[in-house]
Amino acid sequence: MKTPELVASSWPHIHSGNSVQNMMLTLIIALLPAVVAAFLVFGLDTLKVVIIAMASAIFWDAVLQKLFKKSLTVYDLSAAAYGLVFAMLLPVTIPWWIIVLGTLVMMLLGKHVYGGLGCNPFNGVLIAYVALLLSYPGHMGNWPMPTSDMMMTQYPPLVELKENGPFLLEDAFPVKDLFLGTNLITGSIGEISKLALLLGGLFLIVRKKISWIIPASFLFGLTGFATIFWLIDPNTYASPIFHLLAGGSLLAAFFLATDWPTSPVTKYGMVFFGLMCGVMTMVIRSWSQWAEGAYFAVFIVSMITPYFDKIRPKVFGARFTSKRPVRL
Repeated sequence: MKTPELVASSWPHIHSGNSVQNMMLTLIIALLPAVVAAFLVFGLDTLKVVIIAMASAIFWDAVLQKLFKKSLTVYDLSAAAYGLVFAMLLPVTIPWWIIVLGTLVMMLLGKHVYGGLGCNPFNGVLIAYVALLLSYPGHMGNWPMPTSDMMMTQYPPLVELKENGPFLLEDAFPVKDLFLGTNLITGSIGEISKLALLLGGLFLIVRKKISWIIPASFLFGLTGFATIFWLIDPNTYASPIFHLLAGGSLLAAFFLATDWPTSPVTKYGMVFFGLMCGVMTMVIRSWSQWAEGAYFAVFIVSMITPYFDKIRPKVFGARFTSKRPVRL
């Protein structure tokens, strides 16, 4: 008699209702408000970048699955979803061939080289972003001009902070414009409207696709660290509200730090992971050559995700000594 390959026990077995396709479709829907907000500011160039990123990601996913002799799974929407997330990090002025190159890096080095979806230790979107930023900094930093006649600067808020300090930031970037996203603000597609990102993030939480712990810890770590240095020297450091609403803080907190394969699964691990991402974001923004630190922070901290998963509460009923726990 053939031995069964899988023995299941402890009934009843209830399916959660989640599937890869369902989770990826929810992620795509959650990002649609941000796409619409960017479209209202940048026009058809927004759709061009989004369509090229999603289509090329699907294409490379299918090609690499054939090369690696894997089953064709492009219908699970994972390639389309990650292509959309990748488009959120790009300016609308980016050449089409760089987008295609980026999605190839994302699919190859962020997914298939490790064995496929769920086996990747690093976020493929961030691998592609870092590779393009280091290889083509001119194209990645070619920000579109704001379209308003009232514009005071052609640079994104964090670039303006890096170049000229915190002076006149409130005049150049009113809190209302940073939050809602208007034609006074420029940046990548996903950095325009924080309201749109907040709505999308809350949608993922309500649908129970991500935990609220990582975004909350991320934003708490970022604003807490920013508040300390702002109170010490407001002439050098921007306010925590500015850091919260400028750049990719909310995009990183809700859509990058919560990446399912590369984020912790334990509650304690999520808390420390989010806090470290937020603090690292401020460290990079304040004392590195890069204006935006949120994406680098998530990429760096995710490298030690396995160690965060080892952070667990004390075993109930165990008495800890200097050497090892003793069962009571």
